[in-house]
Amino acid sequence: MTPPLTLANVLLSGAGLALTIASAPAIAQTAPSPQDMAAANFRMADVDADGRLNAAEFTAFINLNAAQDIGQASRVKNAGAYDRAFARLDQNVDGLVTPDELPNAGN
Repeated sequence: MTPPLTLANVLLSGAGLALTIASAPAIAQTAPSPQDMAAANFRMADVDADGRLNAAEFTAFINLNAAQDIGQASRVKNAGAYDRAFARLDQNVDGLVTPDELPNAGN
């Protein structure tokens, strides 16, 4: 049964439609992936913006990731294993870690 066409019903249905449309973008938004968050953390930790992390920047990167429970960062932080993790990831042993040397960098 269709409700009678009254000014109140038109206004209410219009308000409902406006509420639905206004909330649609919030529903469509998704949380960033762990890879996206880690990439943002990499950029934040890269103080000199050279696209590579030295040991001090890497420590900041691990701490940022640990705060967001990304990957194994909490384990590295809790064990104080920053140097060990850095050495393991620095594949070309140049004293810097690049995004390409990080696990899941391409994902």
